[in-house]
Amino acid sequence: MRRRARFACSFIAVAALVATTFTIGSSPGQAADDSGDRALASLKGDASGPLVLSRDADGLMTFAGAPYGVSVNTPAVSRQTSVEDAAAAHLSRYGAAFGTRARGTTLTPLRSAESLTGDVVRYQQRVGGLPVLGGEFVVSLRSDRELDSILAHTSRLTRVPAARVGAEAAQATARTAFERAAGRGGAPDVTSMGRWVVDPALIGAPESLGIKTAYRFEITRGPHERRLVLVDDQTGYPLMNNDLITHAKNRIVCDDNNTPRNETVPCVSATPPARVEGGPATAVTDVDLAYEYGGAVSDTYLAAGGVDLTNLIGRDIGGGTKALAQTVRFCYSVTCPNYANAFWNGTEMYYGNGFASADDVVGHEMTHGVTERTSGLLYWGQSGAINESISDIMGEIVDHRNPGPGDSPTSWSAGEDLSCCPGGIRDMADPTLFNDPDKTSSNLYVKESCCSYPDNDGVHTNSGVGNKTFYLISQGGTFNGQSIAGIDTGDANLTKSFKLWLRADQTLSSGSDYADLAQVLEQSCAALRGSGVMTQANCAAVSKAVLATELRTTPVKNPQPADAVAVCPAGTTKRTLFDSETGNPAAKFTAGVGWSRNGIPGWGQNAHSNPDSWSSDENAVSGSSSLTVSSPVGLPPAQKAYLFFQHWRFLAYDGGGFYDAGTVEVNGSSAAGLPWVNGPSEVISNTWGNPKGGQLGFGGDSRGYLASRVDLSSFAGTSVTPQFSMNTDGGGGYAGWYVDDVVVYTCDRVLTGKVVLKGKPYVGKKLKAAITGWGPAGVKVKYQWLRNGKVIKGAKSKKYKLKGKDKGKKVSVRVTGTFGADTKSVTSKKKKIKKKKKK
Repeated sequence: MRRRARFACSFIAVAALVATTFTIGSSPGQAADDSGDRALASLKGDASGPLVLSRDADGLMTFAGAPYGVSVNTPAVSRQTSVEDAAAAHLSRYGAAFGTRARGTTLTPLRSAESLTGDVVRYQQRVGGLPVLGGEFVVSLRSDRELDSILAHTSRLTRVPAARVGAEAAQATARTAFERAAGRGGAPDVTSMGRWVVDPALIGAPESLGIKTAYRFEITRGPHERRLVLVDDQTGYPLMNNDLITHAKNRIVCDDNNTPRNETVPCVSATPPARVEGGPATAVTDVDLAYEYGGAVSDTYLAAGGVDLTNLIGRDIGGGTKALAQTVRFCYSVTCPNYANAFWNGTEMYYGNGFASADDVVGHEMTHGVTERTSGLLYWGQSGAINESISDIMGEIVDHRNPGPGDSPTSWSAGEDLSCCPGGIRDMADPTLFNDPDKTSSNLYVKESCCSYPDNDGVHTNSGVGNKTFYLISQGGTFNGQSIAGIDTGDANLTKSFKLWLRADQTLSSGSDYADLAQVLEQSCAALRGSGVMTQANCAAVSKAVLATELRTTPVKNPQPADAVAVCPAGTTKRTLFDSETGNPAAKFTAGVGWSRNGIPGWGQNAHSNPDSWSSDENAVSGSSSLTVSSPVGLPPAQKAYLFFQHWRFLAYDGGGFYDAGTVEVNGSSAAGLPWVNGPSEVISNTWGNPKGGQLGFGGDSRGYLASRVDLSSFAGTSVTPQFSMNTDGGGGYAGWYVDDVVVYTCDRVLTGKVVLKGKPYVGKKLKAAITGWGPAGVKVKYQWLRNGKVIKGAKSKKYKLKGKDKGKKVSVRVTGTFGADTKSVTSKKKKIKKKKKK
């Protein structure tokens, strides 16, 4: 049974990792080039005060915003400049700081739209002519066309390879992937969107995917099935198979008495509509409630945000006319008669039986349409959680603006009007009531893994973080060390919150995460303050709420650990004793069976530093095979020493255990008991013949490269031979273990010391070099006397007798200390030499 269970991971999870990672021109160093520095200097120089600035780990700007009271006066922009020309001028002057001039990158306009405080212009990043998924520049303008903010998410890719897989073959693979996820049925409709760059750093996907190029398809089958499928154009494997149907609730059961439907039938054209604008009420409760609540949502967006929903998300019903189309009491053959859900499918809203009875559900679904037409938040991971949260928030605001019988202004439940769920399906005030996280450090935060992603990496659960942020901003309270005064105090219509979150949705990018949301919420409040909507106290509340829910903190349950760092303790300095990447890397190790520098068969090369790395597959036999440093490395006595390395792994595991794993040995013995940073933490299963069963190892999925470090100080004064062992149970497995950038280093004590000149500065007299504080013990000291800064030949003693030629010159002494491979030189102050005094 274990043999079957361990490979029960979904097709897409395994196939995504099987796809070969190719290395193509990543150049993070461009983030700090001269053009970027000049652009940032111009941005700061054009601003009337300090700006809000954020950078990524490579130093590239990701956000710049002008706070309330600060303006950015771009020379080429005035009130008469068009929206598009103004945005282009801002990018032309400042864009290099955000990567617009990176090699291979071009920008194309996506769309422009009005926001609550001005206009927003979006640009698509392209590399080698291919659009980048999640790669966008969002330029927000103030009403005078001056810059309010720039939000940028860009790939570091500089060039793209030619496709190795044809478009037709990729489309066939996409159809198969769709049917694996959605089930068999009628033939789906496939829309090809061409080749795209897929950078996992921009969409919250595991970094182990590597940067890919892929064919992008949108596949639909009936109104309830809509998926995004990406197919690697180098290997033909699916990279992503993502559900685009944005549901209000995941699989709750209630009574559904409707007739099944198996095809997309627009609600306005297949049959005469049940109710049209201005038409009389019907005898069908769901029809009338959808009509009523759809109008309430539309009125809210128009009154509070100036947004015409019919124009923004309505579908064409013929003759150039748009309408907000909704289908009620919907079900399809697989679910009938129990379809208990609601969704937006990209063109209209659909509600299962009774699901139009909740105005917050109707508001939720329509807001998914707004998000698709504005920020376009990718329905995956953190961006998907924000997508869900904004829909929850807007739905709840509609609910409070349109109270019905039994509604309480103190209730913050979502979906409480559904007959199935009198207590609701989520709670904004306390998400934990439904096991949703209320901050990024919550133990309730979901990380979907091994080996499928049924909720697109937790979009419905992790939306609780955004929901709690909304509640604290709106209603205030004390939470996680922050005391917050709500911005909607005294306003049951929650107008300020609506404007704040609408403006955020209008200015986020498709791949935004919670850290971006923090920036955009604060910037949106500043922009709204400039238009008279918000106050300084309101914006202080927003900042406190962002701190309380820890939006800028990487979710504790989701990320990799922080990389170990190859550093030394204070008072010492690093000296490298072994480096796997210098000289001839292939000659520095002795490789056992399965280890090579040619990549893992079927997986290819996956190097942390170009061009290659050591790797081992999961051998189909029970045993261990080692990669061993060829020559012992001598460690100095009585001082710190470390082994540091980068590694990536995807090894056989499931709920029953870690079946294959990597281990590290020193001089043939396990290093697991030594002090580690990011050390082996998975217990190797001993049930299937792994020779290291019961020991600690590196197992499972590292989700990208991770740096580890082990303290070798207990071996000081001896020689060490590190080795990396792949340990298998013979059952086969997934990819294997990649090891790169192996370094052994020691920590020399830092040389210290001072020198001063003593003696009278007269010809014929002696000067003495008085040294103090030289260490560590055992340091060797040498002297060199100088005349006007130049070496005096032969003057290498501690004392120096002044000569006639020194008269009128300045004499000093340079003391050089040597300890091991380290040296330190200190030069004394100069003394001007005078003629010998007469007696």
